[in-house]
Amino acid sequence: MLVGQSTLECALIKTIIYLFSYLGLICLLYFYLALSVGGVRAISHPVSILIECVGVIEILWYLLWFLPYKHRLQKQPAVFPPQLSRDHRRELFQRSLLITTDIELFARKWMCGAHMDDIRRENIKEWLLWALFNREGPPGDDNEELEEYMDEIEEKMGWEIKPGKGPAQSVRLNFDRIKVTHRSLLYYAFLGTTDFITSMILMISGFRFYSQPRSAFFKSFPFRFMTLLYTYKSASPDLSYFYRPHKSSKHRPIVFIHGVGIGLAPYIPALLKIPKDIGILAIEIMQVSSRITTPLPLAIDLIREIGDIVSQQNLDNFVFIGDSYGTFFTSLFLQSPFLASKTHSVMMIDPVSVLLHLPDVAFNFTRRKPVEPNELELYWAVQTEPGIAFTLGRRFCWRDHVVWREDLLSRSTTIIMGGDDCIVNAEAIASYITNGSLEWTWEDRESWKKSLREWKGEGLELVWLEGYDHGQGIMSPRMLPKIVGMIERYCEITNERRNSFEPDSKFGEGMSNREGLDI
Repeated sequence: MLVGQSTLECALIKTIIYLFSYLGLICLLYFYLALSVGGVRAISHPVSILIECVGVIEILWYLLWFLPYKHRLQKQPAVFPPQLSRDHRRELFQRSLLITTDIELFARKWMCGAHMDDIRRENIKEWLLWALFNREGPPGDDNEELEEYMDEIEEKMGWEIKPGKGPAQSVRLNFDRIKVTHRSLLYYAFLGTTDFITSMILMISGFRFYSQPRSAFFKSFPFRFMTLLYTYKSASPDLSYFYRPHKSSKHRPIVFIHGVGIGLAPYIPALLKIPKDIGILAIEIMQVSSRITTPLPLAIDLIREIGDIVSQQNLDNFVFIGDSYGTFFTSLFLQSPFLASKTHSVMMIDPVSVLLHLPDVAFNFTRRKPVEPNELELYWAVQTEPGIAFTLGRRFCWRDHVVWREDLLSRSTTIIMGGDDCIVNAEAIASYITNGSLEWTWEDRESWKKSLREWKGEGLELVWLEGYDHGQGIMSPRMLPKIVGMIERYCEITNERRNSFEPDSKFGEGMSNREGLDI
């Protein structure tokens, strides 16, 4: 959930960041001030001793754990799936080029905003080697193929790119240096407490926790004691999950995958609002939940393990829902023969996987300097969180997760996104979903504003949340009931299709601008 733009929210997020990042230095500063003002008597007070002990522990944590851990993350190489064939590479290249309208802007943003005079043929070849060949330069036996791609790029640009290599630096997610920031032990204590409370709420509400093997207890920090006390064992050695048994004969069950952040905690209101007779399988991706844990498996292994979990619960004809990072699994579900046959419909909330060939997601996650409060929160809580940064930088292959419009036409699919999304190019995605092109007009945007009222739950549809940032829609107390209503409609098993969807009398009301929400 991203904060808004108010001064109060800016102060709040900065306070949280400083507290959870520099607690050891804050305690050291307290010791210095207490000694300077009150002498030995002040620093020997029980409260002072407690603060000083916390400071010593935090400083040791930084020196003995964070610095070596940071060094180890940087040294680990990227892991890729098998190489694509030349025909598949060409198909991927041409598909991406076909729906890219402003090729010059496309190239400049992938080159970190460099001027075209600084971008030469070898710069773009270097980027293509990462994007299509999964390797670093210089070109070798594949130079002939690269030259063919360069000719097509120049043809679309309408002019020749200068030879040689310029000073421009390209964004190459898997080869760039991973930028991480420190988190105090207090932060992990807060995270562990939040995780425990979340688990208790879900289990009290009828969910069962399916844990990884007990041997995985020491492979994740903060420790999850439910791993030692589990009653149910996950079919996957790498993924834990919560499952609420499906009891309804009139509805379909749900498979849900969360976004980056702190796991399932922010989604409790949404999960509990869904009628209790509808089964929910909520899969946890701990590698993007601010955990210190083992690396995420490759996509081919990951989707097999998810298939094992679905088989364990004997789910069929389900609705797949992904939020933010969870939308990266959409293509995996649709490409897997086993899961595709069981997926009835898809709901993508704040999608980051659509038009993934565009530079917005990669650039905003790795190169953008935060200015606004929402960008600052994203930078600290997501972009530079060690586990998330490593997963996206060393265990992520964009072509495994990119979603194309044609993929979504195979079944009922709804895309829910905020009009002020600070991670993706919201207008480009909305235009691509609605008319298959990246070009849009203000008349198009006005029509998108009506999409919430006109949603039918049939075919490929866009729901545009005007004034909402990334992650704010499903967290908003005002918007959440409407999103849950759409989920319920997808879950319904009926042959009758109404012309409009109105779960309550307030569903079609207009929306205000971005809501300021607590984090």
